[in-house]
Amino acid sequence: MTEPSFVDTPPRGWFIFEVFRHHRRGWDWVVLMIDVDPDDRPIGRSAREVWVRIPGKHRSRDAAWTALEDLMATRH
Repeated sequence: MTEPSFVDTPPRGWFIFEVFRHHRRGWDWVVLMIDVDPDDRPIGRSAREVWVRIPGKHRSRDAAWTALEDLMATRH
């Protein structure tokens, strides 16, 4: 299994799949994003994925999610 690569900015038009801690213990968070709506299944292809770093240190998943929403709001 290869180590996933991470980007610093979320791609436009992609969807948030889930927010995770970057390391088991720590305040760094990442988000898994996919290029199709999670409620729709792509026909004839696999969804593409990208891991995006959430800037800052966050004590909880909710705080990381809020920071991600702020990051995405400034991009769109």
